[in-house]
Amino acid sequence: MSGEMKRILVADDDRSALALMRAALRGAGFSVTLASDGDQALALFGTEPFDLVMLDIDMPGRTGLEVCELLRRQAGDLLPIVMVTGMDDVESVDAAYRAGATDFISKPISWALIAHRVRYMLRGYQLTLDLQAARESNRRLAYFDNLTGAPNRTYFQSMLEEALARHRSARQPFALLCIDLDNFKRINDTLGHGVGDELLKLVTERLRSELRSSGTRPGGNAAEDHYGVSRLGGDEFMVLLQDLDCPDDAGAVAERLIAAVSQPMRLARHEVLVTPSIGIAMCPRDGDDAQTLLRNSDLAMYFAKRREPGSAAFFQPDMSAGALKRLTIEGELRGAIERNELSVEYQPQYRLGSAQIVGMEALLRWKHASLGMVPPAEFIPIAEQTGLIFALGEWVLRTACCQIHSWLKEGLPPVRVAVNVSGMQLIQAEFPAIVARVLTETQLQPGLLELEITETVIVQDDVRAIRAIKELQALGVEIAIDDFGTGQSSFARLSRFPINRLKIDRAFVRRAHMSSADNAITAAMISVAKTLNIEVVAEGIEEMEQLILLQERSCDLGQGYLLSRPLDPAAARQLLHRAAREQDSSTSQRLRRLIA
Repeated sequence: MSGEMKRILVADDDRSALALMRAALRGAGFSVTLASDGDQALALFGTEPFDLVMLDIDMPGRTGLEVCELLRRQAGDLLPIVMVTGMDDVESVDAAYRAGATDFISKPISWALIAHRVRYMLRGYQLTLDLQAARESNRRLAYFDNLTGAPNRTYFQSMLEEALARHRSARQPFALLCIDLDNFKRINDTLGHGVGDELLKLVTERLRSELRSSGTRPGGNAAEDHYGVSRLGGDEFMVLLQDLDCPDDAGAVAERLIAAVSQPMRLARHEVLVTPSIGIAMCPRDGDDAQTLLRNSDLAMYFAKRREPGSAAFFQPDMSAGALKRLTIEGELRGAIERNELSVEYQPQYRLGSAQIVGMEALLRWKHASLGMVPPAEFIPIAEQTGLIFALGEWVLRTACCQIHSWLKEGLPPVRVAVNVSGMQLIQAEFPAIVARVLTETQLQPGLLELEITETVIVQDDVRAIRAIKELQALGVEIAIDDFGTGQSSFARLSRFPINRLKIDRAFVRRAHMSSADNAITAAMISVAKTLNIEVVAEGIEEMEQLILLQERSCDLGQGYLLSRPLDPAAARQLLHRAAREQDSSTSQRLRRLIA
């Protein structure tokens, strides 16, 4: 650029290009740098950014056209490059534009015109940059997570589809890693969302850093820019791994990621420890479409989390929804007592001859925050298999005894509470001592506690169970056999057990008024039990015909939805108050009020 050209651009008067350009460039300073030849221009361009370049076609050394072409390769398509020359033939103009020039100015030069053209080219350049920045910002909002800068769910879906397309065309296998932080919610709730956000950013960077340092090739262009880590939301991340020699490579990467994330973090003066659980699905082994791979990697992650938090698991075909639910129940059941998720409902037992309430069966209930109400038929067997039944059983026993004692202190009539006992509890050597301790601590009379054991205890004829039953009766506790008639027990074997009560299984009660065989069996069980001086309780009374038949057979006690559903403690208390006020009513009146 000539000295005259520089003078007009940097003049100090208000009409100068500098004064005009300051407004166009939001008040930023504007300077002009001179280069004596093309090589110097290229060297300068490599060390600092420029907003506009003006080139003479004729220069010492490289021509302006050569320099223009090289600059365009470095700068891209947006940078304004103006060619200045004394030639104005069409061939020269075409050559300048082919080299990448934005504009062409022929000599003789109008310096005022140059100032205006520079000003407007820079304004247009800035507007283009602003538009490009806006588009990039919109793209990032649409495809990238605002907090961590990682690709979001939308972009990850497109990356996964690209990986699947490459697999279909070139048979390239890849792995999908589903990553979830095990204790993030607790940290977020206790230390605040600010700390939680910082933790997510640090976890993202640790995942990126480990993938970067391990030389792992991620999948998709966006993943390559962000070292393979996508954040789908919350504390859930995804990683695509391409060009794997074998599935074990994915497992090795997962272990390194777990080790990297599990290192202690210093956040807001707190030392935080978080572990990730990782599920791995391989394409095509575990699926060759996006939905299947995502589902299977997610399933594997939950298996890893339930089995051992902070571990990785490959998807296996036997990882069904049922198996996962069992693992989930087992994992969540371990903390159910501490989280106050357990409760006890009470189903009244009535003396059928007088319609008076003589007992309450304590029924354990579990309401989980995300699983909802979990039926006892689902969690009790798991509790028995895992040994959790001992803690649950003692909790129910203590809760029920406390509740009966509380009602007695209010002046309500005494009722017996029936608590179900697992066979595993019964053969526990210290079980009678546990019962004795609970009775002492809750100040409940032993005669008001009934322990229900299943018929299988009799069938197995376990010496330890017989000894425990005798020790419990020595304490004054009453014993009932639950679900009688469904197993292989006999009254001959039953006679060897010191039993107070026999509960006829609901299956016989349900069919007794419809099946002559079930009617006869029910009548026989009641008759033989009375001969052995054992009271009979009929379970599952749901229809009036069943109630009438049981009364005709002189069944002692009954319970079921016809008489009352299981009640929470407040509702059970109200029922006991109402029953106490109706002591002088006739049996038929009490029954009508109960059933109504």
